[in-house]
Amino acid sequence: MTLSLLFITFLLTNGASLKSPNPNYCPPFNCGNGVIISYPFWHQAQQHEYYCGYPGFNISCHAQTPVLHLSNNGDFYYPIKNINSSNKSVTVSYTELNCPKLTHDFVLRNSLFNYTIGNKIVKFFYNCSLYPPSLPHVQCLQYGGKRSYEFKEGEIPEFDWRRYCESTVVAPVLDEGVNGGLFGFKLTWKQPADGKCRSCEASGGFCGYDNGLTDDFFCICDGGRRSISCHDSGNFVTTAQEPNYAAIAAGGLISGALIIIAGTVFYLIQRKKKLGSYKPV
Repeated sequence: MTLSLLFITFLLTNGASLKSPNPNYCPPFNCGNGVIISYPFWHQAQQHEYYCGYPGFNISCHAQTPVLHLSNNGDFYYPIKNINSSNKSVTVSYTELNCPKLTHDFVLRNSLFNYTIGNKIVKFFYNCSLYPPSLPHVQCLQYGGKRSYEFKEGEIPEFDWRRYCESTVVAPVLDEGVNGGLFGFKLTWKQPADGKCRSCEASGGFCGYDNGLTDDFFCICDGGRRSISCHDSGNFVTTAQEPNYAAIAAGGLISGALIIIAGTVFYLIQRKKKLGSYKPV
């Protein structure tokens, strides 16, 4: 009986310390241009029944270039030039060309992104038929007698630009990209405002969502997923793609321990009956 209890104790204590293999729900990826994409961004093509990352942070690959799709800003994709996880910023470009020809105002409705840091708001006036002759214009956009101009917000010369120009576009541009330089802008990001994602990341997990719905939240932890935090009590709630090896191992050990206990009790009862059948001489 003592040996059985020792064996059961050994199984339970060692089984409790077992950890399932890390399922690596949020692997980084590279579209081919050397920019490493990692959490909280996620690969749109690899989304199945769930995704790991922040809502609206889906990245797709086009011609070996990662592009960010700002879903609430129309069907516009922005090539990613750099991601800096330490200061939570991503630098994107409007176009691969250096000539700033934009067709629409930049409107950002994803509340997790911000474009007020590291950028200047610039107004572009395209194809102006009449203009102040002394003002410098964008050389690469000159078309016959028509000229185009760009000005920082708050520094626009007094003139009836809307009357004599075909179109006007407002967009953020990197501080060093104003006046004909690198044409792109920077976005900084923050955590989702809901407490579930904050609690999950504070416990060492990753925020995940089922079926692309922000209401169907779960926390991805080492070995499976929890409802809110990796510190939640209870069993892991695993995905269909990855079995919970920890739960399987623990269940097997407990079942084995119960079988050993039952066998030991049965053995002792039978031994007692056998000893009771002998009569003293």
